[in-house]
Amino acid sequence: MSLDAILESPRLMMKLSFPPVMLQLMEEAAKPEPDFSVMGKIISTDPALSTTILSLVNSPFYGLSQEVSDLKRAAIVLGTRELLNLAVTVSYQKHTTGSLEKCDYDIYDDWMLTVWGAISAQLIASRTCPEHADKIYLCCLLKDISLLFLRCAAPEELPDKCHKDTVTMSYPEQDAVENDVWGMSHGALSQLLLSRWKLKTLECPSLLHHHSLDDLDSFDLPTQAVILATKWAEMELGSFSAPFNVLQFEVQLQTALDMDADDIEDFRSVCRTKFQSMLSTLGMGERDSRAGFYNHSIKSLQSSYFMSLELLTAEGGLDSIPRIIGRHVKLNWDVTEWELALKSPDLDKYSLYKAEGLALDKVASKVVRPDLRWSFRGVGIQISSRGVDHGEFRCMCPGLSKDEKKNLELYFKFVGQAYEHYCSNQHLTEGRSLTLETLPLGIARLDISGDLLDMNEEMGRILGGAGVSGIKDFGELLDLGVSAGLGVEWRAFVDEEAKKSFSKILCVRLRTGSTPREACLYFSAYKQKSEEGMAISVIMEDMTEVSESQIQALKQRDFLEGLIDSMRDVVLTVDAKGNVHYASSRYSKIFLGRNIFNIASPTESFTGRWGPEIFEDKKTVVEVLMKRTDSAGLPFELVISQLAGSGDKYLIVARDMTTVRRLEEKLKKQAVFDGLTELFNHTQFNTMLAREVTRSRRTKRPVGILFFDLDGFKKVNDTEGHQAGDAVLKTVAKILKEELRAGMDFPCRYGGDEFGVIVTEVRPDSLEMIGNRIRMKIEKKFSGRVTISGGMTVLEDGDTSVSMLKRADTAAYAAKDLGGNLLKWAEKES
Repeated sequence: MSLDAILESPRLMMKLSFPPVMLQLMEEAAKPEPDFSVMGKIISTDPALSTTILSLVNSPFYGLSQEVSDLKRAAIVLGTRELLNLAVTVSYQKHTTGSLEKCDYDIYDDWMLTVWGAISAQLIASRTCPEHADKIYLCCLLKDISLLFLRCAAPEELPDKCHKDTVTMSYPEQDAVENDVWGMSHGALSQLLLSRWKLKTLECPSLLHHHSLDDLDSFDLPTQAVILATKWAEMELGSFSAPFNVLQFEVQLQTALDMDADDIEDFRSVCRTKFQSMLSTLGMGERDSRAGFYNHSIKSLQSSYFMSLELLTAEGGLDSIPRIIGRHVKLNWDVTEWELALKSPDLDKYSLYKAEGLALDKVASKVVRPDLRWSFRGVGIQISSRGVDHGEFRCMCPGLSKDEKKNLELYFKFVGQAYEHYCSNQHLTEGRSLTLETLPLGIARLDISGDLLDMNEEMGRILGGAGVSGIKDFGELLDLGVSAGLGVEWRAFVDEEAKKSFSKILCVRLRTGSTPREACLYFSAYKQKSEEGMAISVIMEDMTEVSESQIQALKQRDFLEGLIDSMRDVVLTVDAKGNVHYASSRYSKIFLGRNIFNIASPTESFTGRWGPEIFEDKKTVVEVLMKRTDSAGLPFELVISQLAGSGDKYLIVARDMTTVRRLEEKLKKQAVFDGLTELFNHTQFNTMLAREVTRSRRTKRPVGILFFDLDGFKKVNDTEGHQAGDAVLKTVAKILKEELRAGMDFPCRYGGDEFGVIVTEVRPDSLEMIGNRIRMKIEKKFSGRVTISGGMTVLEDGDTSVSMLKRADTAAYAAKDLGGNLLKWAEKES
């Protein structure tokens, strides 16, 4: 079922529509000055609602010295606006919880995120833009209503990446995914639903951008408050949060709000108190207070963070990790008897360590989790990161207080993320170092001038005594160590930036053992970029046992591989099942060992079956999205052909189409949008108007046009220049984007200083209100130097898009003749 069909279904729309009490409360909340007498009458119709509100008023957060027993007194003490926000929250929670329970969905985690987000948004706004704080609370409370609605009414319409058990939790590239699936973000969809549910008076432009943390500084202060609060809720509640990121966000929040460490801690405390009071009063006590980070002070977070950093650079292999953890738990919690299971970085198996006093023993190695033989019974502290299990810690620690146990559990949250980083970085680096030392290859690293920086043991053996002579120039070292020079070609390779590689076969007399021996050395060097700048990597292999024909074959292979690696295209070979057996060296780490049908998915233009069946054709060309990481993928064109004489081996040449697609996208954009104002252009306006007229005929929903040009624009161009005129046009475009409804109204630059706006689902009085709001905003922005003269019309019986536009244009001319700065209704054709 499409999103349009869902929104047109009265049955589905009723799944989460608001009860009359909440609609009346929201209508009162949207007023600049709420009327307590009206609000009191609304609340009095629901005794349970009154009781819950008074419980919140008397909660620890407000810290009132005397108990408040009636709503009127509560309004005097807290203010009508704050009391109204509480009433809306209680009504919203009870209704959504009841509705979603009927849909077999547990809203608990979503409500936790919603409550913290709304409370923290109000607190942030009270500091940065206090005049908007109450409205921001309501907007943040309702920002994810569309996701909850779809989870109940049409869960199959939620994107695959959406968390099915906590739909309001964000995920990477969420806006792009939602726009691809629905044609709008869930913020825009929430705004649309609020309008459908007769909450049009609550305008919340911040809903459209509440996940745009990366662009925080580009938004106004109210939107910034909603963005920060949304991210803060996700960080503090912890079930999806990585602890390093939590601490990083606390610092970012501190900077954004211009607070010091003590101030931000007080801020968190206020938010935590109101959050817990509200949950408790609503009968939604914390299920597991250990899951969130908000119950820990920033000082505790920092302490655990700094301890866990030691794991990132641990040296000595996996066995060094338990020693570091043992030192931490002894110094900070006086725990000396414990057991620790750690998952291998390479295998799905565990090692078990046991500590008793000063002794630390490895009691099991490479054991599957169920076979671990623990001495300490019961459930320990899990060690995980981003939902991936890394181990468990158990201890004999009966003397620890509740706060100490809480801090110990926090420490192991940081340990989980630190251990993940250790496995993917330090452990991998140590493994590579061990491999390089044991390989029968001489390996060295030189600076860009050819001086030795480092070498492995095998290279030292090849060079003999020259390796410890103190000579730095590698050419001289080789000449001294093996009595064979690299010649002028080596010096040219070092001195000329354009030369990237060098190779040579040296027949020498090695003095590495008790007696000299003849050897054939294959020498190769490559220039590579490192963090310190350009460097030279050198490999030297003794090929004495390799026959001349094999040497030639190896040289030919190296030549061919170098040729392939110099190509811009990706070259792969796969078997009949699609498993990649060879990949160009630049891509080997990404693709080697994976299956082409998993890392690539065909575009919509492909009509066949995506699988091994594709190899049945002698040659196939197909465009795919190639997933180099977990991203959506990059466009590639695959040319697939069978390797002659190889049986079931196939050659795939993949051409990167990113540049081509970007150019196509740019051309598409130019065809749709005006280059100066970034509004829809003349052609697109006519296309959309025809479409909306057809849609209006089908759905019986009204559509209108606002068409206007600029009074005074020519004078600006003539007196201030065309750049000033362009600035006026851009400013008018910006005002249109701000004042119109995203996804429902379509502004366009019709030509020159003429603008047209298609307004959907609009009554005549609303169209006139929208038009005059735009007119007054433009007049105010330019202090009367530039105004607008425009015509308005709505779709009439027998209308076409051409006749509508003609009427609006005629009315615009009439408005201009009447002196300008005026909007005039088009006259109906007789």
